[in-house]
Amino acid sequence: MCSKLAVLVVLAVCQCGLAWIFNNIDYRMLEKNFLEEMEASEEDYDLTPEELARLRFSLIYPGTKWCGPGNIADNYDDLGTSKEADICCRNHDNCPDSIPAGETRFNLTNDAYYTRLSCECDESFRQCLRNATTRSARAIGLMYFNVIGTQCFRDDYPVTGCKRKGGWLGTKCIEYSYNTTEEMIYQWFDVPNY
Repeated sequence: MCSKLAVLVVLAVCQCGLAWIFNNIDYRMLEKNFLEEMEASEEDYDLTPEELARLRFSLIYPGTKWCGPGNIADNYDDLGTSKEADICCRNHDNCPDSIPAGETRFNLTNDAYYTRLSCECDESFRQCLRNATTRSARAIGLMYFNVIGTQCFRDDYPVTGCKRKGGWLGTKCIEYSYNTTEEMIYQWFDVPNY
């Protein structure tokens, strides 16, 4: 799987001259290397842990504070200039129904390097971005749903196959077949297209 292939994955997409980078950075390794560089340097940086945390790469979509890995907001009400898209991302980031990377819930283990959300939260995110009707919201929606094409989870009848593929390079299932004679179980599903 893609999430197991690399520690660092960088995907850059240019939209109207603005670059949005979505990646998986191993922050512990980055921080360790940075601290080693600081110790080897003759300069006295005297950084607090808070200042060091701010040095972590902030790869947030331009004009937002919540759209990307993590957030750069000072508090829940702190939004960027692309307010409509930022509200959608903030709500998505605060989804109460999630499975963090490496954890197991509902008999599902999240082997991705990022948190996966319930399909209900991902669908709310998609609808919020579509209702925003801004260039930023569209770019974020296309990136998250069509390009990255993560997975969500829900309780449904057991999947027996994929009826129709789609998405970027046709690699995700956009219509499933189910065994409706069995009991419902939690499963992973590809997110729909934007």
